[in-house]
Amino acid sequence: MTARYALYWCPDPASNLWRWACRWLGRDPVSGVEYQGDPALRPLVEAPRRYGFHATLKPPFRMREDKDPQSFMAAVEEFARVREPFSAPPLQLAELDGFLALVLSGPSPRMDRLAADCVRGFDVYRALPDEAELARRRARGLDAIEEANLRAWGYPYVLDRFRFHLTLTGQVPVDPGVRARLESDAASFCQQPLRVDAVAVFEEPEPGASFRAVARFPFLG
Repeated sequence: MTARYALYWCPDPASNLWRWACRWLGRDPVSGVEYQGDPALRPLVEAPRRYGFHATLKPPFRMREDKDPQSFMAAVEEFARVREPFSAPPLQLAELDGFLALVLSGPSPRMDRLAADCVRGFDVYRALPDEAELARRRARGLDAIEEANLRAWGYPYVLDRFRFHLTLTGQVPVDPGVRARLESDAASFCQQPLRVDAVAVFEEPEPGASFRAVARFPFLG
């Protein structure tokens, strides 16, 4: 199976934050609509555009041969059915490792726990990465904890290394005027606590394809 699946948090597709972010990135992974936007900004958003606006809870993985997407979806639906919604600290714009993203303005143990539960709880569906993928992950340089995470969970930046973030640019230089525009545009979304009331399943149908949202399961606990 060449498709990859991921568990993401993303805003309600009817929300102003979702609509603004999809227009900024140039693509809506729920509806499939693509936006032209400012051609000058295309290089800035090219990398995150493919993934869609999201915060990663369980990073993309290939399905094990003895598992199938239908059983995975059913498991995620049940996971969400007993999960309680919660509020996290408001968002703020920040620079992380050379890219701009919306991050939480303070710690959120419940968000950390949600991400950890997704990583651990659905690992039974994850196929082991091949050597090429491991080498690609290691190319950036990993510390001992990140290497242990890579071996155990297929991705370095989980559990103690998890950082909730909603990526807005690639790792390219950002003009100060563009950053000021982002700060101004995002200000209205950074005033209130962040409502966390669902988890989304995204799919990459084939290597290099754009990720699409295939299901969003509300927390009903």
